[in-house]
Amino acid sequence: MFKRMRLKIQPAFFVVLLAILLVVSVRPKAFCEETIRAAVPLFPLLGFPAFVAHERGFFQKEGLRAELVRINSTPTTFQTLISGGVHLAVGAPGGLVTLNLQGIDVVAIGSWDNVMPYILATREPISDIQQLRGKRLGVNRPGSTPWLIMRVMLEDAGLAKDVKMMPLAGGSQERLAALKSGAIDAAPVSWALEPTLKKLGLYSFKGNRLPFITGAICVKKSYLQSHRSTLRAFLKGLLEASQFILADKKGTLPILAQILRSEDKEALEYVYDYMRANESPSLYPPEASIKNLLRMSAYDDPRAAALRAEAIVDFSLLEELGQRSPQSATR
Repeated sequence: MFKRMRLKIQPAFFVVLLAILLVVSVRPKAFCEETIRAAVPLFPLLGFPAFVAHERGFFQKEGLRAELVRINSTPTTFQTLISGGVHLAVGAPGGLVTLNLQGIDVVAIGSWDNVMPYILATREPISDIQQLRGKRLGVNRPGSTPWLIMRVMLEDAGLAKDVKMMPLAGGSQERLAALKSGAIDAAPVSWALEPTLKKLGLYSFKGNRLPFITGAICVKKSYLQSHRSTLRAFLKGLLEASQFILADKKGTLPILAQILRSEDKEALEYVYDYMRANESPSLYPPEASIKNLLRMSAYDDPRAAALRAEAIVDFSLLEELGQRSPQSATR
C-alpha cells in the first residue's frame, strides 16, 4: 500500500518543484527587490526621470522597488529625509547648504535639471526687473528654492528693500492662484506653466536664467556610505530614463500627461520640448550650477560663502557609472 502511495506522490512533487524552478529562473529579481523611497516635489517635473524610470520598469530592472512620495515644500522634504521617512530627495536643492551649515551631512549625488526652474509671472507686463519696485512678490517659505532665487534676483537688482516678499503655502499652482486673485503682483512659477499664463491673461518675465542645481538628488552621507549599491542602481535607472526621454517622445508624452493630469497637447508638447533641450542626461551638473546655489544661500546665511562645493556634492557613483563632469568632457 505504501509503495503504491509513494508512486502517486512522486509525479505531483516533481511537477510542483519544476514550477517553482521555472518561476525563479524567469523572474529572479521579483524575490530580491529592495525598496527605496524617494521624495519628489508636489509639482513633479523636477523629478520627472524618476517617474519615467518607475513607469517603464527601469528601477525594477536594477532590482529596486521604488516608492515615489510627493511632498509639498523643500523644508518638509528635508525633514522627512533626515527622519528616515524617505531615503533620498529629488528636485529639492534648497536644504543642501542650510543643513550642512547646521552640521547635518546631506549631499547631492547628481542632478537632472541644471538651470533656473522658474519664470516670473506677473499681473501686468514688465520688460525690466526694476518695474517690480513697490510690488508684492509671492514666494514659498524662507530657505526654499523659489525664495532663494527671488532673494538673489532682488539683491542683484538693488530691490531687496523695495519689494515686499510674501510667504505663501504651497507651490507654483498656489502662487498662480494668488496672482490671479490679485493677492500678489508677481510670483516665481514653474517654467512649465508659461502656456497657462497666457490663457489666464497673465504675463511672464524670464530674465537671465543662470545655471542652478535644480534637480539635485540628495541623500544623507550615512545612507550613501551604507547603501552605495542601492543608490548606484537608482542612478542607473535614472540614467536609462533620461536617455529614454531624449530618444522616445511618443513613449514619454503619456507619462508626462499622467503625472501632470493634463490632456492639453500644446502644453505637453511645450514641456517635453523644454525638458529635452535643457536636461542633463548624464546627471552630472556643471560646476557653475553648484557655485550659484552656494552664492544664493550666502544671501540668507553669510557662512555659506565659506563652504566648498565638495561639502555638499559627491558624484563618485556617477563616475563609477562612467559619467563625467561637463567641464571634463569639453577639455
